[in-house]
Amino acid sequence: MSGLGIRLVGLDIDGTLLNSAGQLTMRTEQAIRACIAAGCLVVPASGRPWGGLPKAFTSIPGVDWAVTANGATLVDLAAGQVAERRWMSREDWFYAWDLTAGFDRVMDLFLDGWGYSEAAKLERAEDWAPPGMAGYLRSSRRSVENVHAFAGQQAAIEKANLFFTHPAQRLEAWRLLEESGRFEVSASSAVGIELNAKGVDKAEGLLALGRRLGIQPAFIMACGDAGNDLPMLRRAGVGVAMGNAAPAVKSAARFVTDTNDNDGVAKALERFVLGR
Repeated sequence: MSGLGIRLVGLDIDGTLLNSAGQLTMRTEQAIRACIAAGCLVVPASGRPWGGLPKAFTSIPGVDWAVTANGATLVDLAAGQVAERRWMSREDWFYAWDLTAGFDRVMDLFLDGWGYSEAAKLERAEDWAPPGMAGYLRSSRRSVENVHAFAGQQAAIEKANLFFTHPAQRLEAWRLLEESGRFEVSASSAVGIELNAKGVDKAEGLLALGRRLGIQPAFIMACGDAGNDLPMLRRAGVGVAMGNAAPAVKSAARFVTDTNDNDGVAKALERFVLGR
């Protein structure tokens, strides 16, 4: 182990753990296994729902927890159950729907570990999904005929996602949603907006897991590449930005590792956890 004493590592998935082909490389998997063997817990810290986490990661023995939906849901993977929820109200989801109704956008929701999108929208996901993500969206979503009506049947919503085809509309929607003061507004792509309940983000989810396990923030490491990773990169004891991250993300992190296509996560684990 390194002199930093890292005991918990939260890893973003897209653009961080997985390479551009959506793969977990052998070197990265080996580094994760070595960290777990050395007594360091390694967990997903993702904007994805539980059902959308890559099995190549969650099937590794010792990957027992997951921070999902940008911190809205803490999952005990070992027990196969949700440990904590920080969801938004149904009313907040409808507020966001109404506020952005005049824009050309696709809006869906997360609930109990799955995304829910309208079937007609999923059929043409290539038209609005982030580049290369249409297949993932279909695999992590369950289709409903009318997402607005489906939301009305729920007591609370895990997370909301909006996808835009016009950059100017996305920026204006972001401004309106942020100024409302009702949400944590973030993004992991240039076409999307992700909404969580106020005060809910990856940092809160990861630090909540640390509190549950008796691990102080100083001994927590986080790796990420996108805007929704900023809170955990700032609040973890060791925040590591990927080499492919945007400049603002790199500036927020304590360290910068290599890119996701050059085993950046493996190199960070080897340096900061394993002390190699």
